[in-house]
Amino acid sequence: MGSASRAISCLCCPCRCLFSCLCSILVSLAVTLGLLALALYLILKPRMIAATVDSASLSQFALSASSTLAYDLNVTMTVRNPNTRVGLYYDDVQALASYEGQRFGYAPLDAFYQGTGAATKLAPGFRGTQLLQGDVAAAQFRQQQSAGRFDVDVDLNAKLRVKFWAFKAHGPNAKITCTLSVPVPVPAAASASPFQPTDCKVWF
Repeated sequence: MGSASRAISCLCCPCRCLFSCLCSILVSLAVTLGLLALALYLILKPRMIAATVDSASLSQFALSASSTLAYDLNVTMTVRNPNTRVGLYYDDVQALASYEGQRFGYAPLDAFYQGTGAATKLAPGFRGTQLLQGDVAAAQFRQQQSAGRFDVDVDLNAKLRVKFWAFKAHGPNAKITCTLSVPVPVPAAASASPFQPTDCKVWF
């Protein structure tokens, strides 16, 4: 019985040693990666992108009896890179406009680069027609038209690349969401209050 136990123990010990070594390596690797990530964070001190819609105007925003929306929306916005040590490349930049949760406009924009602390002006424009679904959207349209302002959402999507010194790396996808209250088109908007600059939310 004793001989059998010793034999089993001899067979198991190498496996235990291997498992213990693997655990030690994995723990050491996790700690090293964690310390490296912390060091990079302290060195780079990354900060969130900031975005503001400076102006928004509607030359046309009309809903037909068949629920077809005819629109002409112009927006100017400022996107800022508040980081002092990280430059940002914006690729595949797309601007989207939606009303009552339904997208009605799309505008591709040129890729651009922002150095540290830089700000970039963008001016997406949306023109065309789009069918709106549902009676709720039509009811909201009539109510907001009477109130003199339309609630429109403008989103900006982009793929980011990060630059630190001479190093470049792929970053996250950024989504900038702007909820706007835009005066109805002129001349109906003659008595309406002007558009107020609006801060946007940034998501990764």
